[in-house]
Amino acid sequence: MFSHFAQSRLVSRATKVMIICLAVLWNGQLLAETDKAETDEGLSKDCMDKAVNGAYSDMLQCDGEELDRQDARLNDAYKKLMSELSPDRKKALLKAQRVWIKFREANCDYWADPDATFEGRANTIGCLLRMTVGRVKELEGMLEAPQR
Repeated sequence: MFSHFAQSRLVSRATKVMIICLAVLWNGQLLAETDKAETDEGLSKDCMDKAVNGAYSDMLQCDGEELDRQDARLNDAYKKLMSELSPDRKKALLKAQRVWIKFREANCDYWADPDATFEGRANTIGCLLRMTVGRVKELEGMLEAPQR
Protein backbone atom coordinates (compact mmCIF):
# COMPACT_ATOMS: atom_id res chain seq x y z
CA MET A 1 0.00 0.00 0.00
CA PHE A 2 1.02 3.55 -0.66
CA SER A 3 1.89 5.69 2.25
CA HIS A 4 -0.03 8.91 2.74
CA PHE A 5 3.04 10.85 1.54
CA ALA A 6 3.33 8.76 -1.65
CA GLN A 7 -0.38 9.16 -2.37
CA SER A 8 -0.13 12.90 -1.87
CA ARG A 9 2.84 13.13 -4.28
CA LEU A 10 0.98 11.03 -6.86
CA VAL A 11 -2.08 13.28 -6.65
CA SER A 12 0.14 16.35 -6.86
CA ARG A 13 1.90 15.03 -9.96
CA ALA A 14 -1.39 14.04 -11.60
CA THR A 15 -2.79 17.49 -10.89
CA LYS A 16 0.27 19.15 -12.43
CA VAL A 17 0.00 16.95 -15.52
CA MET A 18 -3.70 17.81 -15.89
CA ILE A 19 -3.01 21.52 -15.54
CA ILE A 20 -0.25 21.36 -18.15
CA CYS A 21 -2.52 19.42 -20.53
CA LEU A 22 -5.33 21.91 -20.07
CA ALA A 23 -2.94 24.82 -20.64
CA VAL A 24 -1.64 23.23 -23.85
CA LEU A 25 -5.17 22.55 -25.10
CA TRP A 26 -6.35 26.05 -24.19
CA ASN A 27 -3.36 27.67 -25.90
CA GLY A 28 -4.01 25.58 -29.01
CA GLN A 29 -7.62 26.76 -29.05
CA LEU A 30 -6.49 30.33 -28.49
CA LEU A 31 -4.02 30.11 -31.37
CA ALA A 32 -6.70 28.65 -33.63
CA GLU A 33 -9.08 31.49 -32.74
CA THR A 34 -6.31 34.04 -33.28
CA ASP A 35 -5.57 32.63 -36.73
CA LYS A 36 -9.27 32.66 -37.54
CA ALA A 37 -9.64 36.24 -36.29
CA GLU A 38 -6.74 37.38 -38.43
CA THR A 39 -8.43 35.77 -41.42
CA ASP A 40 -11.75 37.39 -40.52
CA GLU A 41 -10.04 40.74 -40.16
CA GLY A 42 -9.07 40.24 -43.74
CA LEU A 43 -7.54 43.68 -43.99
CA SER A 44 -9.26 43.57 -47.31
CA LYS A 45 -6.45 41.93 -49.27
CA ASP A 46 -8.04 42.93 -52.57
CA CYS A 47 -8.19 46.53 -51.42
CA MET A 48 -4.58 46.44 -50.23
CA ASP A 49 -3.47 44.88 -53.51
CA LYS A 50 -5.10 47.74 -55.39
CA ALA A 51 -3.44 50.41 -53.23
CA VAL A 52 -1.49 52.56 -55.64
CA ASN A 53 2.15 51.49 -55.35
CA GLY A 54 1.72 50.86 -51.65
CA ALA A 55 0.61 54.43 -51.00
CA TYR A 56 0.13 54.91 -47.28
CA SER A 57 -3.07 56.88 -47.69
CA ASP A 58 -4.59 54.06 -49.78
CA MET A 59 -3.54 51.48 -47.19
CA LEU A 60 -5.04 53.51 -44.35
CA GLN A 61 -8.24 53.87 -46.36
CA CYS A 62 -8.41 50.08 -46.82
CA ASP A 63 -7.84 49.54 -43.10
CA GLY A 64 -10.53 52.11 -42.30
CA GLU A 65 -13.00 50.35 -44.59
CA GLU A 66 -12.19 47.02 -42.93
CA LEU A 67 -12.70 48.56 -39.51
CA ASP A 68 -16.10 49.86 -40.65
CA ARG A 69 -17.00 46.35 -41.83
CA GLN A 70 -15.94 44.80 -38.54
CA ASP A 71 -17.80 47.45 -36.54
CA ALA A 72 -20.94 46.54 -38.51
CA ARG A 73 -20.38 42.86 -37.66
CA LEU A 74 -19.95 43.82 -34.00
CA ASN A 75 -23.18 45.82 -33.98
CA ASP A 76 -25.09 43.01 -35.71
CA ALA A 77 -23.87 40.39 -33.23
CA TYR A 78 -24.60 42.69 -30.27
CA LYS A 79 -28.14 43.50 -31.47
CA LYS A 80 -28.92 39.87 -32.18
CA LEU A 81 -27.69 38.78 -28.77
CA MET A 82 -29.60 41.57 -27.02
CA SER A 83 -32.80 40.50 -28.77
CA GLU A 84 -32.50 37.04 -27.24
CA LEU A 85 -31.74 37.99 -23.62
CA SER A 86 -33.87 38.45 -20.54
CA PRO A 87 -34.08 42.01 -19.15
CA ASP A 88 -31.49 41.26 -16.43
CA ARG A 89 -29.04 39.72 -18.90
CA LYS A 90 -29.55 42.70 -21.25
CA LYS A 91 -28.50 45.05 -18.45
CA ALA A 92 -25.41 42.95 -17.76
CA LEU A 93 -24.44 42.83 -21.45
CA LEU A 94 -25.00 46.57 -21.86
CA LYS A 95 -22.73 47.24 -18.89
CA ALA A 96 -20.07 44.85 -20.22
CA GLN A 97 -20.22 46.37 -23.71
CA ARG A 98 -19.81 49.90 -22.40
CA VAL A 99 -16.78 48.86 -20.34
CA TRP A 100 -15.32 46.96 -23.31
CA ILE A 101 -15.67 50.04 -25.56
CA LYS A 102 -13.84 52.19 -23.00
CA PHE A 103 -11.13 49.55 -22.67
CA ARG A 104 -10.74 49.26 -26.45
CA GLU A 105 -10.37 53.02 -26.76
CA ALA A 106 -7.86 53.26 -23.92
CA ASN A 107 -5.88 50.25 -25.11
CA CYS A 108 -5.68 51.41 -28.71
CA ASP A 109 -4.88 54.98 -27.69
CA TYR A 110 -1.59 53.57 -26.46
CA TRP A 111 -0.69 52.72 -30.05
CA ALA A 112 -1.52 56.20 -31.31
CA ASP A 113 1.63 58.03 -32.34
CA PRO A 114 1.62 61.61 -31.12
CA ASP A 115 3.56 62.57 -34.25
CA ALA A 116 0.78 61.03 -36.41
CA THR A 117 3.13 58.91 -38.48
CA PHE A 118 1.79 56.27 -40.83
CA GLU A 119 3.01 53.51 -38.53
CA GLY A 120 1.26 55.06 -35.56
CA ARG A 121 -2.03 55.34 -37.40
CA ALA A 122 -1.65 51.84 -38.84
CA ASN A 123 -0.90 50.43 -35.37
CA THR A 124 -3.95 52.15 -33.92
CA ILE A 125 -6.24 50.81 -36.65
CA GLY A 126 -4.64 47.37 -36.29
CA CYS A 127 -5.37 47.43 -32.56
CA LEU A 128 -8.97 48.47 -33.17
CA LEU A 129 -9.39 45.71 -35.75
CA ARG A 130 -7.91 42.98 -33.55
CA MET A 131 -9.98 43.96 -30.55
CA THR A 132 -13.18 44.40 -32.57
CA VAL A 133 -12.81 41.03 -34.27
CA GLY A 134 -12.11 39.45 -30.89
CA ARG A 135 -15.26 40.97 -29.42
CA VAL A 136 -17.31 39.86 -32.43
CA LYS A 137 -16.10 36.30 -31.84
CA GLU A 138 -16.95 36.57 -28.16
CA LEU A 139 -20.49 37.83 -28.86
CA GLU A 140 -21.03 35.19 -31.54
CA GLY A 141 -19.89 32.58 -29.03
CA MET A 142 -22.46 33.90 -26.55
CA LEU A 143 -25.11 33.49 -29.23
CA GLU A 144 -24.12 29.85 -29.64
CA ALA A 145 -24.09 29.16 -25.88
CA PRO A 146 -27.03 27.05 -24.72
CA GLN A 147 -27.84 29.24 -21.69
CA ARG A 148 -28.17 32.95 -22.05
